[in-house]
Amino acid sequence: MRQKRFIKYFVIIGVIFGTVFLSQQAHILDKGNKSTFVNGAVQQAEAYVAKGSGWVMDKVFPSISGEVQKRGEMVTEGINDQKEKVSENISGKISNYFSGVTESVLHPGDPQNCPPQTQSSQ
Repeated sequence: MRQKRFIKYFVIIGVIFGTVFLSQQAHILDKGNKSTFVNGAVQQAEAYVAKGSGWVMDKVFPSISGEVQKRGEMVTEGINDQKEKVSENISGKISNYFSGVTESVLHPGDPQNCPPQTQSSQ
């Protein structure tokens, strides 16, 4: 049983190596010169890529660019709104802090300026 598997895998590997070897032969490469087959395929692929990129630039890009610009403006407005909210929040907290400090300096005995005292067990 093991020997049959070994032979089977050996044949499969031989077929793969044979295919690779035959694909590199001179009839595809035009008797040792540069391949007209490969050059033709490369030129055809370049033509398709050029057509495809031209189509994308003509048809797809204008419709997408308008939408991207609209969404970009919306995102920019949202970011600016958030920055304004953050700066207002920070300035409010800073002014509250300094008014609290000023209040505690001017009126040190007011209960609102004194933290509650805890009773310690003695």
